[in-house]
Amino acid sequence: MSGDLKLSTSLGLITGQVEKREQVEFTNVAFKSNAEILTALLGGHVNAYVSPTDALTIPYIKEGKIRILAYLGTMKLAGYENIPSTQELYGFAIPNLLGIFGPKDLPEYVLKKLDDAFAKAVKDPDFVGVMNRMHMPIDYMDRGRMSIYVEETFPKVGEIMKMLKEEEAKQKK
Repeated sequence: MSGDLKLSTSLGLITGQVEKREQVEFTNVAFKSNAEILTALLGGHVNAYVSPTDALTIPYIKEGKIRILAYLGTMKLAGYENIPSTQELYGFAIPNLLGIFGPKDLPEYVLKKLDDAFAKAVKDPDFVGVMNRMHMPIDYMDRGRMSIYVEETFPKVGEIMKMLKEEEAKQKK
């Protein structure tokens, strides 16, 4: 299958591991946007791409024009619990970190107000509905939990990247 599989992703280290373990070779194809990649996938110009499930991809997933093959994160996607993760398949996952960031010197009263507003917003039925339609899990963390998560997660991601780079280097020898 060497060279037959055209993939669009910026995650070369990860796809290198999949290539090795599945004994296939991907040809990475660069695009400027997810919209261009999706068009190429639907047109048969690429065989797969790495993307979040979002407003752009969900209609095509629901229509059966594209399907989720695996996911990189650690949480199952609502409605797609039968889809494997890269953790299950290959022993690694890439934590998904979506947060709201601001300047480091924001006053405490502003931080408190933002914490309260976002804690309320993630419970809003309209927001929950949108997230459910996009099959996106809601795992709200206040700034304290988010800080701990970042401190614990970033070193793990660094270890994964180091392991993948070492394996890639071994392959090149």
